[in-house]
Amino acid sequence: MKEYLLRLYEYNHWANLKHLDCWPRLPQVPARAQLLMSHVLVAQKLWLSRIQGNPDLSLHIWESRSLPDLLALAEANHQSWRTYLQAADAAELARTMTYQNFQKITYTNVVQDIVIHTANHATYHRAQMAQLYRQAYPDFTPPNTDFITFARQLSGQAV
Repeated sequence: MKEYLLRLYEYNHWANLKHLDCWPRLPQVPARAQLLMSHVLVAQKLWLSRIQGNPDLSLHIWESRSLPDLLALAEANHQSWRTYLQAADAAELARTMTYQNFQKITYTNVVQDIVIHTANHATYHRAQMAQLYRQAYPDFTPPNTDFITFARQLSGQAV
């Protein structure tokens, strides 16, 4: 499971950067796309802080951030998640944790399920961003962030 999660988070970072890297080619980033990317990256930071037992409740998961801030956050998240996942053993990934969401509702989940959730959550919102780019700029081709494209690039089959 650990190797799968490490690969999933490498993919997650690659896909996030694909979106952020395309923004300078847009006449203007759709405001909703910028908000969604901000949400994705802040949520990933928040989830890791929850997993590590020190939830950062000062984070605003629905606050738009600038491109430089998002690039820095993407890199910091990537390093933090990689460090955490490399150190995590099977017991850590299978650990059950209890936390509260922003509505103060208490939930209990297995850590590896939360890790998978954060990557899937990002994929969902990146698809929404691609749709927003297409709607705003019909001639613009959004980045291809399919996992298989990532896998092909890793194996040297695609650029």
